[in-house]
Amino acid sequence: MVRCPKGAPMSKGQHAAGDGSFGRSASGAMARGVLLIVAAVVLGIVLLNASDRSPATSISAGTGDATETTPVTGNTTGGTTESTIPIAHDPADVTVLVANGSGVKGAAGKIAEVLNGSNFVTATPVNTKAPVNTSTVYFAPGYEADARAVAALLKPSPVVAPLPTALPVADLAGAQVLAVVAADVAAPSSSSGGSTTTAPKSTSTSTTKRTSTSSTIGSAPTSTP
Repeated sequence: MVRCPKGAPMSKGQHAAGDGSFGRSASGAMARGVLLIVAAVVLGIVLLNASDRSPATSISAGTGDATETTPVTGNTTGGTTESTIPIAHDPADVTVLVANGSGVKGAAGKIAEVLNGSNFVTATPVNTKAPVNTSTVYFAPGYEADARAVAALLKPSPVVAPLPTALPVADLAGAQVLAVVAADVAAPSSSSGGSTTTAPKSTSTSTTKRTSTSSTIGSAPTSTP
């Protein structure tokens, strides 16, 4: 076998030199390949972790606009929510208009007596434009707590709602709270804040003198709402 001189290039058909240079070259190439594979794996892990921490970006189809979406972490149902609790005014500073929509004469006057007993200011009772089926206490902005206090004085307690755009009365008369009375609360009991008194009425005969029983305040004349 004829060997090429050391360091001379091999031509086609020649065999690798027997000095071990080919083996060393192959081992070096393998080591470099392994290092490249390890580096690629490490780089992939780093990129994967980075993508998990970064906000997701979505592209809307047809527009090309990118929208950044921040993932929500933690318990979304157990968080605290700030709420504003309405504070009631002094009843002496709140004017309530009682409107009779029940068809029962004098009902609004009786309700007004109940509210007066709790120091609310009441405007002159009126009738609603049309009969109503359900009692409701309406409130102007900032007077929800006062409307609830008014509703709590009536039995059964009416629903509470903001003043509607179409008022059920011709004029609010400067009131912040409007109590619309239907048949369900047209005759509140005295335990809800009303009062009773005794109006004496006497009859006489030649031998005896007797006094009649008490009557309830608020029994308004037929012209009173």
